Amino acid sequence: RRRGRLPGQRAAAKKAQAKLRGAAMANLRVALLLLVGLSCVAGLLPGAAPARGAAAGQQRAGSVTMAGAAALAKKTTVLEGVKENMDGSALMFCVRSEGLRVNELNDLRMKLPEGVRLQCVKNTLVNIAAKDFEQFNAEGLDGLLHYSNYWFFATEAGMRDSIKVWKTFTEESGRKESGEIVGGIFDAQVLDGKGVEAVSKLPTKQELMGKTALLLKALPTKLARSLNEAGAVRIARGLEQARGQKMVRAVKAASEKLP
Repeated sequence: RRRGRLPGQRAAAKKAQAKLRGAAMANLRVALLLLVGLSCVAGLLPGAAPARGAAAGQQRAGSVTMAGAAALAKKTTVLEGVKENMDGSALMFCVRSEGLRVNELNDLRMKLPEGVRLQCVKNTLVNIAAKDFEQFNAEGLDGLLHYSNYWFFATEAGMRDSIKVWKTFTEESGRKESGEIVGGIFDAQVLDGKGVEAVSKLPTKQELMGKTALLLKALPTKLARSLNEAGAVRIARGLEQARGQKMVRAVKAASEKLP
């Protein structure tokens, strides 16, 4: 009998233990739920993390926005500088920036004639700025906007000397081939390197005005000389005619006196 009752007692004990464990687990879940709820309300557990995450996201977005605004302001400043260089310039031409050192460029700037400026400009900014100036708003400008370039902005009076300074620089620094002029713009026309050199040799307005003034000044003298020469010719002809007429009259008179 004792052995027959033992299995039943063991089963009952196991059931009782299972019930106890189930009740304990249920109580534990309820306690955890209450704790989580209270923690979320108090902002102590990850329930409050989304708010902090949103704040951090806003800070990152603000930093990105500030960086973008600073970059835009910098580009705007550079663009205004390019426009200032274009304003008043008659010719702009470019050379490749590869291999040019800062100290060399500083020396080159010191040798440039008055009214000529040298600037390394991004191709996009050159394209934007050129649209605001009639003399540089040329079709085909995109053909020059490749790679990294230094741009020369020259007034009409400084075109010739700017080319001379650059060619002298390339010869002295051993860059005669690599330093060839890529191209430029003059009077809304895109030019290659040879075209830029040819344009730089044209007489300036001041030179043309000077030559015109000299011609006008010399015109009265030449005109007077021409008039004087014409008057002398007429006088000589008159004298010859007078001499001829006197000779005729003399011969006629002599012939009448003959018997």
